[in-house]
Amino acid sequence: MSILDHLKKLNKKRVLTTVWSLVAVSWIALFGVLFVVEEKSIQVAAATITALFTEGAIWCTAAVTGVAVVESRKAVISAIKRKLTGYKSA
Repeated sequence: MSILDHLKKLNKKRVLTTVWSLVAVSWIALFGVLFVVEEKSIQVAAATITALFTEGAIWCTAAVTGVAVVESRKAVISAIKRKLTGYKSA
């Protein structure tokens, strides 16, 4: 099963809520690390992890909403074809 087929079967709202919740937690942890820890290497590591989580969430959001856009376009195009051809489904 391809990744897109797997994304179509998932609840998109739940997936996006989970992904962005992880991003929010990583940002909170980043600010905690920046104000508590004085070692630059740990601060840089926390900033890098937060940046990667945020980037991943952006790509995941694009993938999930992109699948929804493709599905809605297919529905609109098939409705237009049915209108133009006069085909009525049962």
